Amino acid sequence: MSRKFFVIFILLCSFLGASIFTVPHLCQAATAEVADGQDEFSEYDEEVGYLNDPLEVVNRAIFTFNDRLHIWVIEPTARGYRKVTPSMFRTGLLNFFNNLLEPTRIINCLLQGRFKAAEETFLRFALNTTAGVGGLMDPATFDGMKSHERQFASTLSDYGIASGPYLVLPFFGPNDFRGTLGLVGDTLTSPLFFVLNNDPLAAVAVQSSNAINRTSFKLGEYEKMLSSAIDPYIAVRDAYEQHQQKVLGR
Repeated sequence: MSRKFFVIFILLCSFLGASIFTVPHLCQAATAEVADGQDEFSEYDEEVGYLNDPLEVVNRAIFTFNDRLHIWVIEPTARGYRKVTPSMFRTGLLNFFNNLLEPTRIINCLLQGRFKAAEETFLRFALNTTAGVGGLMDPATFDGMKSHERQFASTLSDYGIASGPYLVLPFFGPNDFRGTLGLVGDTLTSPLFFVLNNDPLAAVAVQSSNAINRTSFKLGEYEKMLSSAIDPYIAVRDAYEQHQQKVLGR
Protein backbone atom coordinates (compact mmCIF):
# COMPACT_ATOMS: atom_id res chain seq x y z
CA MET A 1 0.00 0.00 0.00
CA SER A 2 2.80 2.42 0.89
CA ARG A 3 4.39 1.76 -2.52
CA LYS A 4 1.19 2.74 -4.33
CA PHE A 5 0.84 5.92 -2.26
CA PHE A 6 4.41 6.82 -3.22
CA VAL A 7 3.60 6.47 -6.90
CA ILE A 8 0.46 8.60 -6.45
CA PHE A 9 2.63 11.25 -4.81
CA ILE A 10 5.19 11.16 -7.63
CA LEU A 11 2.53 11.45 -10.32
CA LEU A 12 0.63 14.05 -8.30
CA CYS A 13 3.70 16.26 -8.03
CA SER A 14 4.47 16.10 -11.71
CA PHE A 15 1.08 15.58 -13.40
CA LEU A 16 0.43 18.72 -15.47
CA GLY A 17 3.20 20.44 -13.54
CA ALA A 18 5.61 20.28 -16.42
CA SER A 19 9.02 21.64 -15.57
CA ILE A 20 8.52 22.32 -11.88
CA PHE A 21 6.99 25.49 -13.20
CA THR A 22 5.62 28.17 -10.88
CA VAL A 23 2.54 29.07 -12.92
CA PRO A 24 0.18 26.17 -13.77
CA HIS A 25 -0.27 27.28 -17.35
CA LEU A 26 -1.20 24.17 -19.33
CA CYS A 27 0.78 23.54 -22.49
CA GLN A 28 -1.28 23.02 -25.60
CA ALA A 29 -0.21 20.30 -27.99
CA ALA A 30 2.04 21.96 -30.52
CA THR A 31 3.20 21.25 -33.99
CA ALA A 32 5.82 24.01 -34.11
CA GLU A 33 8.13 25.96 -31.83
CA VAL A 34 6.69 28.62 -29.58
CA ALA A 35 7.02 31.88 -31.54
CA ASP A 36 10.19 33.82 -30.76
CA GLY A 37 9.52 36.81 -28.55
CA GLN A 38 6.04 35.68 -27.55
CA ASP A 39 5.34 36.52 -23.92
CA GLU A 40 3.37 33.65 -22.42
CA PHE A 41 2.60 35.76 -19.36
CA SER A 42 1.26 38.89 -21.06
CA GLU A 43 -2.24 37.87 -19.99
CA TYR A 44 -1.21 38.27 -16.35
CA ASP A 45 -0.19 41.94 -16.45
CA GLU A 46 -3.37 43.32 -14.91
CA GLU A 47 -4.25 43.87 -11.27
CA VAL A 48 -5.96 41.17 -9.20
CA GLY A 49 -7.95 41.18 -6.02
CA TYR A 50 -7.11 39.76 -2.64
CA LEU A 51 -6.10 36.10 -2.52
CA ASN A 52 -6.47 34.19 0.75
CA ASP A 53 -2.92 33.31 1.79
CA PRO A 54 -2.82 32.41 5.52
CA LEU A 55 0.14 30.08 4.99
CA GLU A 56 2.37 32.69 3.38
CA VAL A 57 5.42 31.91 5.54
CA VAL A 58 5.38 28.23 4.54
CA ASN A 59 4.38 29.03 0.97
CA ARG A 60 7.31 31.39 0.57
CA ALA A 61 9.76 28.73 1.72
CA ILE A 62 8.38 26.20 -0.77
CA PHE A 63 8.32 28.85 -3.50
CA THR A 64 12.02 29.52 -2.92
CA PHE A 65 12.77 25.80 -3.21
CA ASN A 66 10.80 25.49 -6.46
CA ASP A 67 12.36 28.67 -7.84
CA ARG A 68 15.93 27.49 -7.20
CA LEU A 69 15.20 24.05 -8.57
CA HIS A 70 13.80 25.51 -11.77
CA ILE A 71 16.62 28.01 -12.32
CA TRP A 72 19.54 25.82 -11.22
CA VAL A 73 18.46 22.38 -12.43
CA ILE A 74 15.42 22.18 -14.69
CA GLU A 75 16.04 25.05 -17.10
CA PRO A 76 19.78 24.34 -17.64
CA THR A 77 18.96 20.69 -18.28
CA ALA A 78 16.18 21.65 -20.70
CA ARG A 79 18.50 24.08 -22.47
CA GLY A 80 21.08 21.36 -23.09
CA TYR A 81 18.35 18.90 -24.09
CA ARG A 82 16.97 21.37 -26.64
CA LYS A 83 20.39 21.83 -28.27
CA VAL A 84 20.84 18.11 -28.96
CA THR A 85 17.24 17.04 -29.62
CA PRO A 86 15.46 17.61 -32.96
CA SER A 87 12.42 19.86 -32.82
CA MET A 88 10.27 17.18 -34.47
CA PHE A 89 11.05 14.72 -31.66
CA ARG A 90 10.34 17.26 -28.92
CA THR A 91 7.05 18.28 -30.53
CA GLY A 92 6.00 14.65 -30.92
CA LEU A 93 6.69 14.00 -27.24
CA LEU A 94 4.76 17.12 -26.26
CA ASN A 95 1.80 15.98 -28.36
CA PHE A 96 1.98 12.47 -26.90
CA PHE A 97 1.72 13.58 -23.28
CA ASN A 98 -0.97 16.13 -24.10
CA ASN A 99 -3.00 13.40 -25.78
CA LEU A 100 -2.79 11.32 -22.59
CA LEU A 101 -4.68 14.08 -20.78
CA GLU A 102 -7.73 13.75 -23.02
CA PRO A 103 -9.47 10.94 -21.05
CA THR A 104 -9.36 13.13 -17.93
CA ARG A 105 -10.80 16.02 -19.93
CA ILE A 106 -13.61 13.80 -21.23
CA ILE A 107 -14.55 12.72 -17.70
CA ASN A 108 -14.60 16.30 -16.45
CA CYS A 109 -16.65 17.53 -19.41
CA LEU A 110 -19.23 14.84 -18.60
CA LEU A 111 -19.23 15.68 -14.88
CA GLN A 112 -19.79 19.34 -15.75
CA GLY A 113 -22.65 18.53 -18.11
CA ARG A 114 -20.68 19.74 -21.13
CA PHE A 115 -21.71 16.85 -23.35
CA LYS A 116 -20.85 18.54 -26.64
CA ALA A 117 -17.37 19.29 -25.34
CA ALA A 118 -17.05 15.68 -24.14
CA GLU A 119 -17.98 14.43 -27.61
CA GLU A 120 -15.49 16.76 -29.29
CA THR A 121 -12.75 15.74 -26.86
CA PHE A 122 -13.45 12.06 -27.45
CA LEU A 123 -13.28 12.51 -31.23
CA ARG A 124 -10.07 14.50 -30.83
CA PHE A 125 -8.55 11.76 -28.67
CA ALA A 126 -9.65 9.02 -31.09
CA LEU A 127 -8.24 10.82 -34.14
CA ASN A 128 -4.90 11.70 -32.54
CA THR A 129 -4.47 8.22 -31.08
CA THR A 130 -5.13 6.48 -34.40
CA ALA A 131 -4.20 8.77 -37.29
CA GLY A 132 -1.79 10.63 -35.03
CA VAL A 133 0.21 7.45 -34.27
CA GLY A 134 -0.55 7.21 -30.58
CA GLY A 135 -0.72 10.97 -30.17
CA LEU A 136 2.75 11.78 -31.54
CA MET A 137 1.07 13.91 -34.17
CA ASP A 138 -1.89 16.23 -33.80
CA PRO A 139 -4.14 15.94 -36.86
CA ALA A 140 -7.15 16.97 -34.74
CA THR A 141 -5.83 20.51 -34.42
CA PHE A 142 -5.28 20.71 -38.17
CA ASP A 143 -8.90 19.58 -38.61
CA GLY A 144 -10.08 22.40 -36.35
CA MET A 145 -11.04 20.23 -33.39
CA LYS A 146 -10.96 22.38 -30.27
CA SER A 147 -9.17 21.27 -27.11
CA HIS A 148 -11.29 21.63 -23.96
CA GLU A 149 -9.07 22.21 -20.92
CA ARG A 150 -11.29 20.73 -18.21
CA GLN A 151 -9.82 19.50 -14.95
CA PHE A 152 -11.27 18.23 -11.67
CA ALA A 153 -10.56 21.60 -10.05
CA SER A 154 -13.01 23.25 -12.45
CA THR A 155 -15.49 20.41 -11.84
CA LEU A 156 -15.29 20.99 -8.08
CA SER A 157 -15.83 24.70 -8.71
CA ASP A 158 -18.96 23.93 -10.75
CA TYR A 159 -20.25 21.90 -7.80
CA GLY A 160 -19.78 24.82 -5.43
CA ILE A 161 -16.52 23.84 -3.72
CA ALA A 162 -14.68 26.97 -2.59
CA SER A 163 -11.07 27.49 -3.62
CA GLY A 164 -9.81 27.61 -0.05
CA PRO A 165 -6.40 28.98 0.95
CA TYR A 166 -3.58 29.55 -1.50
CA LEU A 167 -0.97 26.78 -1.43
CA VAL A 168 2.45 26.40 -3.01
CA LEU A 169 3.14 22.72 -3.57
CA PRO A 170 6.67 21.29 -3.74
CA PHE A 171 7.64 20.64 -7.37
CA PHE A 172 4.20 21.52 -8.72
CA GLY A 173 3.99 25.18 -7.75
CA PRO A 174 1.03 27.49 -6.99
CA ASN A 175 -2.33 25.99 -6.23
CA ASP A 176 -5.15 26.17 -3.69
CA PHE A 177 -7.09 23.68 -1.59
CA ARG A 178 -9.65 22.93 -4.29
CA GLY A 179 -6.94 22.63 -6.91
CA THR A 180 -5.02 20.19 -4.77
CA LEU A 181 -8.09 17.98 -4.45
CA GLY A 182 -8.54 18.30 -8.19
CA LEU A 183 -4.99 17.12 -8.78
CA VAL A 184 -5.83 13.86 -7.03
CA GLY A 185 -8.74 13.29 -9.41
CA ASP A 186 -6.67 14.28 -12.45
CA THR A 187 -3.90 11.90 -11.40
CA LEU A 188 -6.13 8.92 -10.71
CA THR A 189 -7.87 9.26 -14.09
CA SER A 190 -4.64 9.61 -16.05
CA PRO A 191 -3.62 6.63 -18.19
CA LEU A 192 -0.11 7.15 -16.83
CA PHE A 193 -1.29 6.22 -13.35
CA PHE A 194 -2.59 2.85 -14.49
CA VAL A 195 0.57 2.14 -16.47
CA LEU A 196 3.08 3.30 -13.85
CA ASN A 197 1.35 2.65 -10.52
CA ASN A 198 3.56 -0.35 -9.75
CA ASP A 199 6.87 1.16 -10.81
CA PRO A 200 7.90 4.33 -8.91
CA LEU A 201 11.24 4.64 -10.69
CA ALA A 202 9.57 4.48 -14.08
CA ALA A 203 7.07 7.11 -12.94
CA VAL A 204 9.90 9.44 -11.95
CA ALA A 205 11.76 8.84 -15.22
CA VAL A 206 8.71 9.36 -17.44
CA GLN A 207 7.48 12.48 -15.72
CA SER A 208 10.95 13.98 -15.48
CA SER A 209 11.36 13.48 -19.22
CA ASN A 210 8.00 15.12 -19.79
CA ALA A 211 8.96 18.07 -17.57
CA ILE A 212 12.30 18.65 -19.31
CA ASN A 213 10.72 18.38 -22.75
CA ARG A 214 7.93 20.84 -21.96
CA THR A 215 10.38 23.29 -20.41
CA SER A 216 12.42 23.23 -23.63
CA PHE A 217 9.53 25.07 -25.35
CA LYS A 218 9.42 27.85 -22.74
CA LEU A 219 13.06 28.64 -22.01
CA GLY A 220 13.55 32.02 -20.36
CA GLU A 221 9.86 32.85 -19.99
CA TYR A 222 9.80 32.30 -16.23
CA GLU A 223 12.80 34.55 -15.70
CA LYS A 224 11.30 37.16 -18.04
CA MET A 225 8.08 37.20 -16.04
CA LEU A 226 9.90 37.84 -12.76
CA SER A 227 12.67 40.11 -14.08
CA SER A 228 10.83 43.32 -13.17
CA ALA A 229 8.94 42.00 -10.14
CA ILE A 230 9.66 43.67 -6.81
CA ASP A 231 8.47 40.54 -5.01
CA PRO A 232 8.60 37.39 -7.21
CA TYR A 233 6.39 35.48 -4.78
CA ILE A 234 3.61 38.07 -5.05
CA ALA A 235 4.02 38.25 -8.84
CA VAL A 236 3.53 34.49 -9.21
CA ARG A 237 0.64 34.46 -6.74
CA ASP A 238 -1.16 37.19 -8.68
CA ALA A 239 -0.48 35.41 -11.97
CA TYR A 240 -1.98 32.24 -10.51
CA GLU A 241 -5.12 34.06 -9.39
CA GLN A 242 -5.62 35.66 -12.80
CA HIS A 243 -5.09 32.29 -14.46
CA GLN A 244 -7.79 30.78 -12.22
CA GLN A 245 -10.19 33.59 -13.02
CA LYS A 246 -9.75 32.98 -16.74
CA VAL A 247 -9.95 29.17 -16.51
CA LEU A 248 -13.02 29.14 -14.26
CA GLY A 249 -14.71 31.99 -16.09
CA ARG A 250 -15.10 34.19 -13.04
